[in-house]
Amino acid sequence: MINNLLAYSGIVTKTKAMGKWLITPEDYEKISNLPTVADFIIFLKNQPGYKDLFANCDEHALHRNQIEHILTNALYMDYSKLFRFANDNQRNILSFLFFRYEINILKSCLQQVFDSNSTYDLAAFETFFAKHSDLNLKQLSEAKSLDEFILTLKGTEYYALFQKISQIETISTLYDYETQLDIYYYKKVWKLCKNHLKGNEQKALRDTLGKQIDLLNILWIYRSKKYYNVESSKIYSSIIPIRYKLTNQDLMRMVEATSVEEFLLVLKASPYIPKGIDLNQNSVESIYRQVLNKAYNDNRHRNPTSMSTLFYYLHLKEQEIDHLTTALECIRYSLNPSETLKYILE
Repeated sequence: MINNLLAYSGIVTKTKAMGKWLITPEDYEKISNLPTVADFIIFLKNQPGYKDLFANCDEHALHRNQIEHILTNALYMDYSKLFRFANDNQRNILSFLFFRYEINILKSCLQQVFDSNSTYDLAAFETFFAKHSDLNLKQLSEAKSLDEFILTLKGTEYYALFQKISQIETISTLYDYETQLDIYYYKKVWKLCKNHLKGNEQKALRDTLGKQIDLLNILWIYRSKKYYNVESSKIYSSIIPIRYKLTNQDLMRMVEATSVEEFLLVLKASPYIPKGIDLNQNSVESIYRQVLNKAYNDNRHRNPTSMSTLFYYLHLKEQEIDHLTTALECIRYSLNPSETLKYILE
């Protein structure tokens, strides 16, 4: 126990110190009142977590996509800092999370393949990914067709996956490919967690990962019914085939619900809806974030001598980047401060 405490004391202290740089609710209030995108960048230039990334940028010349790429790079930069600080065992566990970043890059490159108007400059990520990944970012970013994209993946673990799913007739859209990438990721990390971790590490990661899988399945079913009117057979093909707190019967009842109202009744009886929560006043998206945040936070308290503190921090950082990206859009469209703040923290 003492050895375990010593092994984690340094990196946990480092993580907590980085946590002091996260954007606060008071900061978001200031951001919501910023009149222009240039003011938004100037604000970030004065934030410890972003000042180095934006230091040499002209706030009047940056385009939206460039700003979003820099924000995303802040997550990779923080991951890289923690990776350098970690010992070999901790690096092995951090590698589980890195697979998520690879998947995100692949999704971004796929968007360019399916939409010729979509552009994604990966130059800022090349140094980081060269150290951790087999992906050739330059070739991926230049791929103009799906065949070219798949050929670029030769020599990586994703080549066989894309060869397989590209031959399935029902898989043809960007959403289909993104869904299959998500399913591949969660199946892989769930298996790695079971086979390569033990004790507090396995317990903590299994809990947050399991809850995230359940919640993503719930969210995807809800969105399919509310926004897209997707057939049940298509919904089943998008579900991650792992159960944690939910049972197969729970998922089936949600998928087979004939209306959003019926879906919400099934959801209300699930383990993920706290007593007293009014689903008419709280969006499913909001509940997803609340429950997942609580899972990460609870695990870092229950398992202080594990990687839970790092995973919690990186989760908050990813969430922060989503908030900042939303704020950027609100400022671009000149929403009033109260609307902006609502969208950011909803």
